[in-house]
Amino acid sequence: MTHRVYFLNKLRPGVDPADYEEWIRRTDYPVARRSAAIRSYDVTRIEGTLDGNGVPTISYLEVIEVTDIEEYRAAGTAPEFVALLEEWATYVELDEALHGPVVE
Repeated sequence: MTHRVYFLNKLRPGVDPADYEEWIRRTDYPVARRSAAIRSYDVTRIEGTLDGNGVPTISYLEVIEVTDIEEYRAAGTAPEFVALLEEWATYVELDEALHGPVVE
């Protein structure tokens, strides 16, 4: 069964999106994608609502396909992931972290 983790993120006030996206490419993707618990990982910049009305409540959506939710949680305690999350938190205010199985 495919299991995914979602992070609905908003940038901290004053953070330049270009700086954050460069950090994703340079640091976040390489570290996260080396994890045996992660099958795939992508970050999407949210530019608007589909109907064009209103303003999105988040800036970025992270979608992580994992081998197993408990394996993923355990990987998050490794020193390189702890350091990664500390850096990530300088850019992002976490709105919500979610997970669940894909309906197949």
